[in-house]
Amino acid sequence: MSQVQEFKKAPNSSENIKFKSTFILSAKERKELDEKQKKLFLYNIYLSRYFKYYKRHLEKELAILKEAFPNVDFDILARIKSNHSYKEKIQTKGEALDIFADKIIIKSVDGKTDENLLIEYAYKIEDFLLNYNKSINDIPRKRKDYIKNPKANNYSSLHITRVIHAIDDDDKPIEFYAETQIKTFRMREVEKDGEASHSKAYKASRELFLKNISSPASAEYYMPKYMHFVFDKTSRIDKLVLDSFDERFKYFFHESYEDFLLSQKQALSQDEYQ
Repeated sequence: MSQVQEFKKAPNSSENIKFKSTFILSAKERKELDEKQKKLFLYNIYLSRYFKYYKRHLEKELAILKEAFPNVDFDILARIKSNHSYKEKIQTKGEALDIFADKIIIKSVDGKTDENLLIEYAYKIEDFLLNYNKSINDIPRKRKDYIKNPKANNYSSLHITRVIHAIDDDDKPIEFYAETQIKTFRMREVEKDGEASHSKAYKASRELFLKNISSPASAEYYMPKYMHFVFDKTSRIDKLVLDSFDERFKYFFHESYEDFLLSQKQALSQDEYQ
C-alpha cells in the first residue's frame, strides 16, 4: 500500500493536495524503526542477562593472559557503557558494539618500561587475543590502530571488537560483543590527564548531565559502570568487581555525590533568596 495519500482541498475543488502521512511508515521505515528499537532494548539484555557471562569470560581471559605472558606486568580495567551514551551512539552511528569494554594496560616487560618494547607486546597480546580461542571471533572492520595512527588529541591505543560465544546456566548457547583496548601505561596517562583525557572529552556535556540528576538512579543513567580486578583469597582467583557508586560518580563528574548535593542545595537557597 502506498504511503502517499491524496486529499481534496474542497468538494468542488479541482486542486488536490498530496502529502506523505506523518503517522504511517513505509515497510522500509518500519523495519528500520523495529531494528532501532531492538538495539535500544539490547542494552537492558546485556545488563540483566549477559553481564555475568562477560564477567566470567574476562576473569578466565585474565588468567590465560597471565599464563601466556608471565613476563608482562599489566592491569585490566573494564566498564559497561552508560545507557545515555549507548542510546546516543545508536542514534548517531546505528550500532554500538562496545556496551562491554575492557582495557589492558601494559606497565612493564621483564621489569623494563621502554615504550617501544611495551608497544611491541601490545601487538603480541592483540594477536594472542584474536587466536587463542576459536569460539571467540573478531570483527575486522571494528579494529582500530590508534598506535600507528594516533587521534588528533594524541589518543593512542589498539582497539579490537570480538564476538564472545558462551554457554549460559541453562546450557544454551549465547553470544555478545566486547571491545578490548590495549595500551601502554604512558598511553593510559595521556588518556587520563592529557589532551585525550576524560575531563576534556566530557567537559561540554558535564553540566548538562548534572542538571538532569535528581537521584542516584538518574545518575546511573549517565554514568558508565566501572570495574576493576581484586584478588579473592578464598577462591584464589582474580575477580571482577564493580566500583562503588561514589567512586564512579567522582571519576565521571569530577566531584563527589555529596559535594554535588551540597552545590544543588546552595543553588536552591540562592534561588529562594533572589
